[in-house]
Amino acid sequence: MHWIKKTVFFLVGIIISASLSVLLLELIFGEWLGSDEWRDAENLNIIRNQQIEYPVGHLYGNDDAFVTYTRDVYGLRDSCERPADIDILTLGGSTTDQRYIGDGDTFQDVLQDRLTGALGRSVCISNAAVDGHSTFGHIASFEQWFPLIPGLKPDYVLFYVGINDAGFRDGPRLAFDVNRGVGESTLRYHLRDKSAIYSLARTIYHVLTGYSESREYAAHQSSPPSAPEYVVTRMTAGADVLIKENTQGFSERIRLLIAESRKMGATPVCVSQPHLFARQFADGFKGTARAFDYRGTTYNGLDYHASISALNSAMNVICTESGGAYIDLAGKAFETTDFYDAVHMTPIGAARVGKYLFEEIKSLELLE
Repeated sequence: MHWIKKTVFFLVGIIISASLSVLLLELIFGEWLGSDEWRDAENLNIIRNQQIEYPVGHLYGNDDAFVTYTRDVYGLRDSCERPADIDILTLGGSTTDQRYIGDGDTFQDVLQDRLTGALGRSVCISNAAVDGHSTFGHIASFEQWFPLIPGLKPDYVLFYVGINDAGFRDGPRLAFDVNRGVGESTLRYHLRDKSAIYSLARTIYHVLTGYSESREYAAHQSSPPSAPEYVVTRMTAGADVLIKENTQGFSERIRLLIAESRKMGATPVCVSQPHLFARQFADGFKGTARAFDYRGTTYNGLDYHASISALNSAMNVICTESGGAYIDLAGKAFETTDFYDAVHMTPIGAARVGKYLFEEIKSLELLE
């Protein structure tokens, strides 16, 4: 029995020591004894001061392929020397963030290079998109992130949005669009908000997995839909009513985003986005069987197309009426090879987006 007591005391000692060590680490690195002005921004899933190598062989068919993804100390992805040099700030979700497009190859890089060459002066375009953000997250960015960036005063804010809002989004998503979820307990919120260990574990998980939206339309898939997958010829019953409601909420948030960009001294530029959930065939316009789930119902590609088309129409009206600009990128010609899934672009597709944006921005004489 003597050895049992020794073992018990030994285990108790280990538990107490480990607990004290965790407590000490939390007190040193957590936010329990003070406040960090960047805490709320980081809870919006913003990556700061990191360079990450992402494997992309599963997307591009090269097992040895990696891309470099860099975010600066302010959470921005660009080659600008300082935030005050930013001419165009781009905002959006994963299709704007382009996590699996390497530094130098994003559509922002392509657009920046073309504008710099055409105008004969240096043009700086910054990527402030966040994987998983919808317009709820963009609003939170203006409130909790952008005020922390010194000298940020772009001439234009380019909203490449709609992909993450088209799936009937009636509220923000926890840990992406907002800090605290509806009904979340105070204890859990403070652990998530202040705990250094939780923050480290979440960052590692997000970095290693590329964690994004759980809904299919926003997740990174390994291939675009193939022709046999387009089997739907009719929208889901009741989808039209939900599209109308969703568009109304989206419109209100776009107006708020435009107002926020105006407060920053910037002119808003709204851009529609292409997708592959629905395509034109010789025998008609068809959609995939599944695009997203909402309240227990699966909605098809035609539902998604109708939804995002309604959002694009709303952006067109709201952005132009506000004195901004609207670019119909969704109406441009794209190839299936431009996508590595139904919404995200390959490097070839990103280059095409940058080219189209350059042509439209030049024709609008926005930076002349």
